[in-house]
Amino acid sequence: MVNWGRAKVASPRVPDAGMPHAHHRFGTRRVTQAIWVNDTHSGLNRTSVARILEPQTTEDVARVVLRSRSEGRPLAVAGGRHAMGGQQFLSGGTLLDMRRLNRVRSLDLDRGLLEVEAGILWPDVIRAYLARPDGRHCRWGIRQKQTGADRLTIGGAVAANIHGRGLTAPPFIGDLESLR
Repeated sequence: MVNWGRAKVASPRVPDAGMPHAHHRFGTRRVTQAIWVNDTHSGLNRTSVARILEPQTTEDVARVVLRSRSEGRPLAVAGGRHAMGGQQFLSGGTLLDMRRLNRVRSLDLDRGLLEVEAGILWPDVIRAYLARPDGRHCRWGIRQKQTGADRLTIGGAVAANIHGRGLTAPPFIGDLESLR
């Protein structure tokens, strides 16, 4: 289950209604200096964006989407920034950076159901079910995961409907129970 919920991560950034972002308050002033972003895989998609917002809760995400829509402002969503086609950025637009939504919410060891937030990276997902505080062995694992890179977000995996090398296994979306 991918949960678009709250992450408790300390940030030195300036808060705006409980939502830190990297560069300025949403909608209160214009940026005159370019903010450059790039994909982390190829580095071939250097793009100038107007602002970067980092939501910590589902309410933050909803607020940004509604406000962007009501103001007619375009909005792009990114996590691990691995899409090599540059589609995770919007030149001159707002970038909604999901990496602060990075918590493990729960793990049901009986059902093998892991509930995480959309911005969590694959290594943290794997650690979540392997590192049991009581030392118990976890019988669950990942059936299908993209190949070639690990520092990608679960939200990005869902958005791209990733697959691995398991030719008899369905794509990743087939292992999801629900999205919030």
